[in-house]
Amino acid sequence: MLRSLVLTILGLVWAVVLVLVGGRFLALLVGANTESELVDRLYRHSDFWVKPFFNMFDLTNKTVEETGGVFEPASFIAFITYFLAGLLVAAILNAVFTPFSGQRHAHEA
Repeated sequence: MLRSLVLTILGLVWAVVLVLVGGRFLALLVGANTESELVDRLYRHSDFWVKPFFNMFDLTNKTVEETGGVFEPASFIAFITYFLAGLLVAAILNAVFTPFSGQRHAHEA
């Protein structure tokens, strides 16, 4: 039960972070209307998660002429980093909780 609760909570947090960062990346890429309240909130809430990746490797934003948007390397790197970190944390938690659940079933038999 504890395993399920911990994995569910972490999974939800992970999903929210990925949606915010990935949504920011896509909104910038397609040149979403910044006057939209939804887009404005997306940028404000995702800023915290993307800020640590600004100016990484001296990468700068590049204009995408086809869409009028911007390719923001920081949000792309942030998305990949959080995705891989989430997979790693989930694998570690599964490894930590698996021995306990396995022992419980062995004693019940």
